[in-house]
Amino acid sequence: MKKTFLVALFATTLFACSTPAEKAAPTETDATASSCVKEGPDVDLMNKAITAYASGDWAAAASCFSDSATSSHNNDTVAMKMSDRIELFKKQRVSSGVVVDAGTPNLEVVTVPTTNEKYKGIKWGHAWITFKNTFKTGEVRSSLTFVMFAIKDGKIIHEQVIYDTKGLQN
Repeated sequence: MKKTFLVALFATTLFACSTPAEKAAPTETDATASSCVKEGPDVDLMNKAITAYASGDWAAAASCFSDSATSSHNNDTVAMKMSDRIELFKKQRVSSGVVVDAGTPNLEVVTVPTTNEKYKGIKWGHAWITFKNTFKTGEVRSSLTFVMFAIKDGKIIHEQVIYDTKGLQN
């Protein structure tokens, strides 16, 4: 009885620790589909968009986004067309006279495998930025901001921006 039990235990252990042949070795696609980089063309694209926003170079900012790009800030329930968001930024900058400094953002681009057609080919850019805003009065206020960029074919197709609005308005 003990031998039968030991044989059964050994067989169970053996089968429990083995994996099916199709899962034994990852495919090349699986091995290369995930990455996280801190430099490269997509990081440069994000840096260009952030720098253009900070300097008020609206043409350079617009060139970073696809024609159909959208933008959501904080708790927006509907995304705005990026072209409309840039027009809003222009008006705000003129009326407030604020000078924006983006400092040195912390940037990364993440690529993950997906089977969802909606997300195929998209890389996910993440930016942590401390914007320093100098108002006409000389007062300086800072805002820690997180931005998620969806990047496809060398253009940003969506941005989601999260920041604390308290104290940013004069």
